[in-house]
Amino acid sequence: MGVDHSHEKFYSALHYAVGNADSLQGRLERVLICVDDLPRGSFPDDETWERYETLMRKCASRAATGSEGKFAATASQMSNDEAAKCLQKAFSIFTNIAESYARAKR
Repeated sequence: MGVDHSHEKFYSALHYAVGNADSLQGRLERVLICVDDLPRGSFPDDETWERYETLMRKCASRAATGSEGKFAATASQMSNDEAAKCLQKAFSIFTNIAESYARAKR
C-alpha cells in the first residue's frame, strides 16, 4: 500500500465530515475510524507519519467504557474547539498526502 491508499481513506473520511450534520465530535470520530491503522508505507514522509501518529494518539487517549470505541471515548469529551482543531489537523495531514499523490500521478 502506498500514498494512494491513505489518499483514498483521508479523502473519503473528510468528504463525509464536510457534508455531514453530525456534531464536530461525531464527525471527528468517523474520520478517525476511517483512517485508523494506516501503515507507515501509506505516508509520503516521516513528518506526515509522525503528525498522523500524534493525532491518533491524542484522539484515543481516554479509555472506552462499555461498547463505545476508543475514538468515541475521547472525542465525546472534547469541546467543539478541540474537535475542530483535530479535524483541521486531519485535513492538514491529508493536504500533505494529496500533494504527494498528485506528484506521483504526473
